[in-house]
Amino acid sequence: MTTTIVISRDNNDNQIADFEVHIPLKKNITCLCTEDEQCDSNSATCQLTHEHHTCYESWTLESSDGSIHVTAGCMHNDYFFIRLMCSTNKTNRYIVCCSQRDYCNDLDAYSKEIRTSLISTISTSTLTTRLPRGNFSILILITIISIIVVILLLIGCIIMYLKHKTIKNNNKSYSKTIVYDDEHHKKNITQRLLKCFHCRTRLEQNSDQRIPSDQSLTALLDEFSTSTIGPALPLLMQRTLARQITLEEIIGAGRYGSVHRGKWREDHVAVKIFSANDERSWLREIDIYQTVCLRHENILGYIAADNKDASTYTQLWLVTEYHENGSVYDYLMTHTITIPILIKMMLSIASGLCHLHMPIDSTNGKVALAHRDLKTKNILVKKDLSCCIADLGLAVKEVRSRPQCRKDPLVSNTSNQEHVDIDIQANSRVGTQRYMAPEVLDGTLNDRSFESFKAADIYALGLVYWEILRRCQTNLNENDADPYQVPYEDILPNNPTFEQMRDVVCTRKIRPPPSPRWQTHSILRHLVRLCEELWFEDPACRLSSLNIKKQLKNQMSLIENNLSNINIESQQQLTQNDGPWTA
Repeated sequence: MTTTIVISRDNNDNQIADFEVHIPLKKNITCLCTEDEQCDSNSATCQLTHEHHTCYESWTLESSDGSIHVTAGCMHNDYFFIRLMCSTNKTNRYIVCCSQRDYCNDLDAYSKEIRTSLISTISTSTLTTRLPRGNFSILILITIISIIVVILLLIGCIIMYLKHKTIKNNNKSYSKTIVYDDEHHKKNITQRLLKCFHCRTRLEQNSDQRIPSDQSLTALLDEFSTSTIGPALPLLMQRTLARQITLEEIIGAGRYGSVHRGKWREDHVAVKIFSANDERSWLREIDIYQTVCLRHENILGYIAADNKDASTYTQLWLVTEYHENGSVYDYLMTHTITIPILIKMMLSIASGLCHLHMPIDSTNGKVALAHRDLKTKNILVKKDLSCCIADLGLAVKEVRSRPQCRKDPLVSNTSNQEHVDIDIQANSRVGTQRYMAPEVLDGTLNDRSFESFKAADIYALGLVYWEILRRCQTNLNENDADPYQVPYEDILPNNPTFEQMRDVVCTRKIRPPPSPRWQTHSILRHLVRLCEELWFEDPACRLSSLNIKKQLKNQMSLIENNLSNINIESQQQLTQNDGPWTA
């Protein structure tokens, strides 16, 4: 039998809550009985003689005078009548039924609260009616679930609509029209296209001999690295290279997709495979790598790009040179370095960044670029432990143009003024928040000035240098290098939010701390000061990449001179110890 018990939710709350407990029925239960009910003779009690009988206590609000009439006793009626009476509470009456123990209907402890609740029902009802559990409860549950499902569907439709609208807008902004300044430029472009088409037709006619079977990938890259139309292999060679590469293992993964080590003609290559949804990043990185005169020993060598059918989807391939040491992040996790290697790494990174930042003004010159995502994971360690910069998918170009015709009086006044365009690709990806400059975090970066993007790269370069410095050991006989640590690791979680980085870098103005042992070494002390000049809050106060390169070259010269002096002194000592030669 289900017994309804009245309790109070809180001692300071006048509302009544009810719950159900399932207790087995008992016979010969003694109940409290009031005078106006059928009680046992000479007592205020009554007895339950059947398992379906029950004790009860009822509070009734009299409408005439507002008083509350309380009755208690036993119900000896049939089962259905008892269930009807016990499960039906009215606005002006509240009844409690029970049969689990003696005097279970003696609820004087709750009488005050029940009276207060009944009086409050004159304006609004605060008593809840316990209805039999059945189809009605199931109907309420189904209704609630249906409402939730409808709301989720509406939210899903809204999200899909907004996403579709965003993609459509991005496609509109992505499409560009080519504007030529004059007829001479048009003619030049037309001649280059006809020449390219002629070379392509000739290669197609001799397709069987377009790649010598005995020529290695390194030789091919050396052959085409001096080309002014880009550092990659010829177009037809690119279109067949992907089918000749055998993928061996995954060596990295990120937001764009994955990086595999592959083999082509016994030479290892790195294959960066983009997901089909990230086609724009793939196209952008190809466009950056094919920038005229970009090829440099400290920029990751680009080989080819291709798309390959993988049965259910299309793979977008970007093939580059392979460096078995991996990224600077991977290398420093498991290796320490000496001071000469430290300078070598820092100088090679500065040289690569300087080559990106500096334009080359010539007939087939190079535009200036800024990386925008410089970090240790995007810098690779070569076999000789020098470094090269990779992952140019977020790079920004500075495109300069001058009026061609100076005889026109309308443009003669502006002939000395260059028109500068900042070529930023519409892309959902952003740089790594841990390496973002203060002006990027607080939104004060001037996106109309290319110098602002270069200064943001310099700030990230300072953090990279700090990471490398920690793994440099000053004692050859003892490894005193610090454990590897990314910037702000001691005060921020693994994946800090934009707000957390802004609070640390901009509001609290915290920078990575120097190690005490750096101050005891003249070269490391100078490099620490160099890092501090790279992460100034004011972008205009930071050093340029060319200045950094010059300082590091001077440090490298000092180290080389010291090593040569040590070698000379050691040779002289050996000569003195041998003594004069006599016949």
